[in-house]
Amino acid sequence: MEKGLCLTADIGGTNTRVALFDNKLLLKSSCMTFSNNKYDSFETLIADYLRSTSVRSVKHAGIAVAGVVEANAAQMTNLAWNFSERSIASITGAEYVGIINDLQAQGYGLKSLDGSDLEPIMIGSQKSNSNDTRLVCGMGTGFNAAPVFKVGHKIFVPPSEAGHSQISIANQNQQTILNKISSDPSFTSVEDILSGRGLEAAGRVLTGSDQTAAQIMESASNGDQNSKNVADFLATCAGSFFGDLALILLPFGGIYLIGGVSRSLKEYLKSESFIKAFCDKGRFSKFNEKFSVQLVKDDFAALKGCRNFMMQD
Repeated sequence: MEKGLCLTADIGGTNTRVALFDNKLLLKSSCMTFSNNKYDSFETLIADYLRSTSVRSVKHAGIAVAGVVEANAAQMTNLAWNFSERSIASITGAEYVGIINDLQAQGYGLKSLDGSDLEPIMIGSQKSNSNDTRLVCGMGTGFNAAPVFKVGHKIFVPPSEAGHSQISIANQNQQTILNKISSDPSFTSVEDILSGRGLEAAGRVLTGSDQTAAQIMESASNGDQNSKNVADFLATCAGSFFGDLALILLPFGGIYLIGGVSRSLKEYLKSESFIKAFCDKGRFSKFNEKFSVQLVKDDFAALKGCRNFMMQD
């Protein structure tokens, strides 16, 4: 029985979520969250998890990391953890091990989501089909975006580091704010704006106070106009950038938003400011009305994506 199990893990900068799948079934009783700072390596965390679940070995192990994956090994961006497929196999007994970027995992997880896992942000005019390209955009501690392609009967999600590209703002008022936020006026990355720290940086400029992202959004929900302006600024920047990505990748299968910042900005992403910025693309403005945008609500989406990645024929 244990030899048919698939171990999945989603490693973030602060916490790691681990769960087991039996074929397509997520064993919810196996879901555990670990604080990364309590472990000196990912291997020791997984060993602890296996002891806690009384599982001796698994057949597959799919790992999603917030970091760079090269040569079947991962180097974490914000952790002193380095591990390889071989080291995971030795701990878990897995015959098959795969390590992918965390946003890739979200992309692979899309096919396991249904309507109850999604919340509409913007309804596009074009009906999608299962072969259409999709796009996943993650706004959280950092930012990233990756396309999801259907290739034959398989899904392919290439790795990406879109958050480190330069952000482009057409609106002069937004550009003025951007210049005040940026420590380097010659280069401001997408992640400098569309992330938790971007929300906080915009807050310092627009509210004149130093608050956390959570405090800004709480003030906005309580009606503070300056804080609402911060949220609207980020939503507008997001709309402009997502609209650019839509033209580059043509994701008629939909754009899917993930991450804590995406969730906290939900009502602002539904606003006219976001939609206008998304569609404000000159003679292709009407064209951009074809794309739909949805918010992913499923907390297990990345783990499902790890499972789907490992179980593709």
